[in-house]
Amino acid sequence: MTQSGRYKSRYIPWVLVGVLGVAACSPTVKLQAPDEPIRFDVNINITEQKRLEIDRELLDLIRQNPTLFGLDPSDLPKEPKGIDQ
Repeated sequence: MTQSGRYKSRYIPWVLVGVLGVAACSPTVKLQAPDEPIRFDVNINITEQKRLEIDRELLDLIRQNPTLFGLDPSDLPKEPKGIDQ
């Protein structure tokens, strides 16, 4: 064996150890669904006045682009029930 062949064979185990070390440090990402369903507990007390304000705001948003909601402009009511002008 030549002198340069001996040096190459001396470094091969160290190169293998380095490659295995780098492979062992690679990050692992696991996507797993939770065992229990996700629950949102929201306790909101909405007064009648707030509900009517929200109804009016939603109706205004729907009027801006009724086709987005699958409606014709003629299908929309003039005002939500219970709102005094």
